[in-house]
Amino acid sequence: MITTQSARELAHAAVQTALRAGATSAETIVFGNETALTRFANNRVHQNVASEDTELQVRAVIGDRIGVASTNRASGEGIRACCERAVDAARHSPADPDFPGLPAARPVEQPDRADATTLAFDATARATAVRAIVGECLERGLVAAGSVSTDHSVTAVANSLGVDAAMPTAMTRVTVLASGEDSASGWASFASRGAGGLDAAALGREAAELALRSAKPATLESGVYTVVLAPEAVADIAQFLGWYGAGAKTVAEGRSFMTGRLEQRLVSPLITLADDALDPSCPGLTFDYEGQPKQRTELIGRGVAIGPVTDSYWAVKTGRANTGHALPAPSRMGPIPLDLEFEAGDADVGAMIASVTRGVYVTRFHYVNISDPVRVELTGMTRDGTFLIENGALSHPVRNLRFTQSAIEALDATLAVSAARVRTGEDGRVLAPHLVLERFTFTGQTE
Repeated sequence: MITTQSARELAHAAVQTALRAGATSAETIVFGNETALTRFANNRVHQNVASEDTELQVRAVIGDRIGVASTNRASGEGIRACCERAVDAARHSPADPDFPGLPAARPVEQPDRADATTLAFDATARATAVRAIVGECLERGLVAAGSVSTDHSVTAVANSLGVDAAMPTAMTRVTVLASGEDSASGWASFASRGAGGLDAAALGREAAELALRSAKPATLESGVYTVVLAPEAVADIAQFLGWYGAGAKTVAEGRSFMTGRLEQRLVSPLITLADDALDPSCPGLTFDYEGQPKQRTELIGRGVAIGPVTDSYWAVKTGRANTGHALPAPSRMGPIPLDLEFEAGDADVGAMIASVTRGVYVTRFHYVNISDPVRVELTGMTRDGTFLIENGALSHPVRNLRFTQSAIEALDATLAVSAARVRTGEDGRVLAPHLVLERFTFTGQTE
C-alpha cells in the first residue's frame, strides 16, 4: 500500500498539476486503503477477501467556481487527466458567492494510528480467531456467524495555500452472532485500533452465553418501558444525533434538533455528547478533509445544546469557529461529527439493572432509520439479546421488539449513565456507555 510520505508527495504533486491546468487554487486528497475480511457462517469460514486501492480527489477553484474530480489511476497521465476534469468542471459550474476560498494551513497533530498488531493480523490470524470463536459456540451446541476484518488507511490532504497533513490509521473489527434452537440468539463485538486486545475465545463465549440465555423468548406487550441500553444500542442513538442534527448546515437550514434551541436544555443534565477525534483510543483522523485540525467539540453539555460542528465554508457562513469537520467536497451533508462520545457517568452496570423495577434490557438495535430529523425520531427493532427486567434482575428473554422513539425525548428521561464505556459502532468511532432511560416506546413485536 502507498506509504504516508508517498501519499503526501502525491497530494502536493497533484496540487501543482491542477494549478498548471488552470485552477487559481486547488486542494487534493489522497486515500490509500488496504482492507481484509474473513467471514464465517454455519461454524466455518466461507469468505476470505482482501483489497488495496489508492484514490486521488482534486478540488479545483477558479474564482468562486468549484469543480471536483477523482481517479484511482495514480500515474502521471491519470493525475493530469483528473486535474483537467476538475478544472473543466469548475469552469462550467455555477458561481457560489458565499464560497470563502480554500482554508489556509493551521498546525495539525499527525500521529501514527496504524497499530502494529492490526497490520500484522493476517489471514492466518483471522482464521485462528474464527476457530476460537466457533469453538466456544460448538461447545454449547450453537451455530456461529460473523466476521473478522482489518482496515489500514493512509490519508493525505494538501492545498495551494500551504495545507500539508497526512497520517495512517488502522482498525480491527470482529462481530459474532451465536444462534441455536428455540430462537436462541446472542451478539458480541470488538472494535479497536489494535488487534492485540482481542480475546476471540472470550468474544465467542460472550455471544454463546447470551444466546443460551435468550432461548424461548416470551411475548411482551407494546407500551412505554424503562430501558437499559447496552453500548451498541447507545452508539446508534449517538450517530443519528450527530449525522442528522449536529452539523452547522442542518442547524442553519432548520433541519436539526438544535435549530432555535442553542443554549437551551434539551435532554437530561446527565447527558454530555461530544465529538473528539483527539481521544487517544480514537481510530480516526485528527484532521478533516480540508486538512484542518479537528477540535474537541461539545454538542450537548449537561443536557444543554452547545452547538454544531463546522467546516471552513459553514464557519464563515454562520460566524462560528472552524471545528475541523469537513467531509470530502462536494458534501451535500455539510460538516458532520464522526468521532462521537457520551461522557462517562458514575453508575455501575449491575446497579443500573438493579435500579429498574420493570423494564427491558436491550443488547443492540437493528435496521434503525430516522423518520423525523428535528425530533430525531428513530424507528427500528431490538435484536440478539432482549430481556425483561423484573425487580432489579434480568428475568426471561422476550421476542424482539419494534420501536418508534424520539432520541431527544428518550435522553431527556435518562436516569443513569455508566462509568464504563466501550468503543463500538460499525467503524469503532463511538465511545458509548450503558444508559438507563425511564421512558422508551415499543410499538410491537417483530415477526
